[in-house]
Amino acid sequence: MNAAAAEPRKDPLPISAEPDSDTHLDITARHLAGRGGQSDPVARHVLAFHWQHDHNQVLSQSFTSSPDHRFRIASGQLDPGARWRITAAREPLGPPQWMAGFSENTPEEFVTAVTEALLVALPGTDWTGEKHPALKEGQFAGDAALDALVAAGWRTMGETRGIRRVESPDYLARASLRRNADPLDLMGHCALAIEAGPQDAGEPYWQALFTADVPALVTDAFVRTLTDPAPLRRDGEWMDERLLAHAGYTMTEDGLAPLPRAYTDHDLDLATAQTLSNLLAGADAVVTVDDATTVLADQALPSTQQQPGAPITWGELPEEQRLLGAMLALDLVKDSSRYVHRLLGLADADAAAHSHDLFDPDAVNRPVWDRVVAGAVPAVPLESLRFTNEDLYAAAGLIAAHVIASVEASGVSEGFYDQPIASRSTPDGESVCWENLPDPVEWPAHDEVYRRFTAVGAKASDLFAPGMPRPAPLVAAAPAHLAGRGHLAATAPAAPLLAAGWTRADTRSTRYVSPCGRISTRETPYVDGTVWHTIYTDPSTGRPLWEFCADRQTPAEITTAVHQALATTYTAASADLRYSTPVGGLEPLAEAGWSEDSVGGHVFWTSPDGGTAMVDHTSDLPFAQSGTPGWLATGGDVSPQVRTGWTVEMTGLVPRPLRTAMATALTRTEPVARLARQVPAAHMANLTLTPLKPRLAASARVDRAAAARHRSVGADAVWADAAGAHEQPCPPHRGRQR
Repeated sequence: MNAAAAEPRKDPLPISAEPDSDTHLDITARHLAGRGGQSDPVARHVLAFHWQHDHNQVLSQSFTSSPDHRFRIASGQLDPGARWRITAAREPLGPPQWMAGFSENTPEEFVTAVTEALLVALPGTDWTGEKHPALKEGQFAGDAALDALVAAGWRTMGETRGIRRVESPDYLARASLRRNADPLDLMGHCALAIEAGPQDAGEPYWQALFTADVPALVTDAFVRTLTDPAPLRRDGEWMDERLLAHAGYTMTEDGLAPLPRAYTDHDLDLATAQTLSNLLAGADAVVTVDDATTVLADQALPSTQQQPGAPITWGELPEEQRLLGAMLALDLVKDSSRYVHRLLGLADADAAAHSHDLFDPDAVNRPVWDRVVAGAVPAVPLESLRFTNEDLYAAAGLIAAHVIASVEASGVSEGFYDQPIASRSTPDGESVCWENLPDPVEWPAHDEVYRRFTAVGAKASDLFAPGMPRPAPLVAAAPAHLAGRGHLAATAPAAPLLAAGWTRADTRSTRYVSPCGRISTRETPYVDGTVWHTIYTDPSTGRPLWEFCADRQTPAEITTAVHQALATTYTAASADLRYSTPVGGLEPLAEAGWSEDSVGGHVFWTSPDGGTAMVDHTSDLPFAQSGTPGWLATGGDVSPQVRTGWTVEMTGLVPRPLRTAMATALTRTEPVARLARQVPAAHMANLTLTPLKPRLAASARVDRAAAARHRSVGADAVWADAAGAHEQPCPPHRGRQR
């Protein structure tokens, strides 16, 4: 055979090769040892058992026959694919009953194992065909031979068209069993063939061929020797250079020299980490929210396991809470893609190229929520939740394990095969990708990455254990005016109005109308929030007497506080809503330490935390009719380039109780409950976030029958931040730029 170029060494090696002081190697993957062994397949036959040995020097052929001429072992230039050939006949010098052939580079130890198996008769034993174990009919055990290989770690490749195949773990040897083979076809389509070498190499390194009636004692001997874990000693100077390359060496004038590794163990870890990171980043494409609720249905909430009675399962929670919990757990799974490399023992610096900034409420995570009612969030007050952050961490571990287990080996390979190998990349930008490696080198790498991939899946819960950079999905945020609109911004502000007897009318946008019909609050949903606009219409002129407008980013607590004051005043003294004074009502600002100043005709109050909020009394409100005086309240950064803050407008005649309610809401010091994913990232530097403390009580257990009867979330359910309305022109975000 022509020697091919030596393939680079791969890690882990299919061969454990340790050179001693000379050029010898111990090869543990025996199918890659090649010829060069010290055993002679026929020596004992001739010396101890008096087999006849003839040699034809002209033809370079040797023949060794048993004393009864039923067995013959031929060697030499017989056939390119069978340097050794064994023939067995039931009668002396009779026609063959079975044959076996072994090519040039077949390790001598394998051939010797077969020839030794024929020496089952000691002197005095009856050698007739009926008695000899190797000559009895019906003893072919091809399936048993392949089963033994599988038991030794070879993989099953299935059976098609009557041919069963198995393959070695390193993809460099294979065996095939042809069920309908011609009984005496050895060199064409034999019954059992075992060969070594890359599958696409053309000519194998070596091959062993057996016809259909070869007895089990022959095939068993061959397979037993092939799979023996003891190494075979070889002299590197005499090894086929392809086999030597698989051992990680090449022969030079100075002796054995190691080949550069095709990849390292660290490369395998990085490839595994990258594949896991990409998978977890897109977890919602693998597991939908509905799938996640199914995965969690029978799982008990850890926070309820220490309470009296049986623990509560996720499936026993109300529908809205189950959905919200699944959505938040999926968020955690996606976010874990930033640090999943830690489960492989990789430092953050090592995996920097594979990390993701995924806890972004406006980008990566939105698809998780968009799959449920166009991005809407179940309108569940966070203080009433029956699950905690710890429950969500446990749920995320279950979902992450489910996501990882759902990916087959081929899917894992797709995650890294076209990526550069870290140790083969150079500073000048040149690199070798996994797909550039020869198949026998690349395929074991894929197997090893898949093994590590599944091992991480088995301990996926560790991603959310204490000490990991897991975010808290439920947080308490202070100050409230920087905490974002909150997921109840589309529902909570309506509650005080409905409780006061206002009616709801649904047109293009929802309107809430007072019993007298003079006050109308319009709710206009957008993709990124809800605008609340209240108008008091003067019955004598039919024109607006005063207006209150909270933009789509205004925290729900501020809008709700103003609406509560509106409903309370309407019920207690409705006349105060018509006859109001433009002064007063902002006293809570001064009491909370806000500073008052006047510049260019503007009187404004600034929060004591560095001006993160402001109330400006201006003669020209940005969004109202031209020249309309009033109050402009802003929080966060409302500059057009950022637009993460919020704006509230009140015209000059807004009743004093409403102004006081807004000022009181602005100065609240208590933190507000938030979904961490909805807290504006631009406000983080000025926010204090702490994990939301559980407020579970033993009496708050879920009644199982009530949970079963609980209505499904559907067309009649209440959702917050609904994104179903058409995008409409919206006033530009204006106000003080800080």
